[in-house]
Amino acid sequence: MKDQLRLAGCIIPDSKGRILLIHRNTTKRRQWEIPGGKIDELVDGKIVRSGRSAEETVRHELKEEVGVDVEISRKLGDREFSEDQYVMHYSWYLGEIVVGKPIIGEPDKYDDLQYFSQTQLSSMRDELSGNTRNFLDAWVAGEVTLLLV
Repeated sequence: MKDQLRLAGCIIPDSKGRILLIHRNTTKRRQWEIPGGKIDELVDGKIVRSGRSAEETVRHELKEEVGVDVEISRKLGDREFSEDQYVMHYSWYLGEIVVGKPIIGEPDKYDDLQYFSQTQLSSMRDELSGNTRNFLDAWVAGEVTLLLV
């Protein structure tokens, strides 16, 4: 995995089984995404390992992007996708909000956040990030379950 950029995010279901997504609205991208971010850094176009764990990344990014503290229950899975000439290796974790209420924490990047059902996401595939489409496919196929254990 040395030539892949590693990322991690958190699937946060609500009491109705919908998942929280944030809407990126930048000049480069307009898409619904799973809250999360890079484990590694890009420096002058090269991947530099940060030394952070995926779980540390998830906690940091959720606090930064949606203003909540999460308790991670377990790893749900991972997939790869290509973006900006990089292969992205994205790991999904199941989490529960333990402190805070979701808000837009980076208004320069994001303009909305909402909970979506599997059916809703399936009807808006073109509006989803590559990673979120990958997660949706795994969810629909029954490869991931959102039950907190």
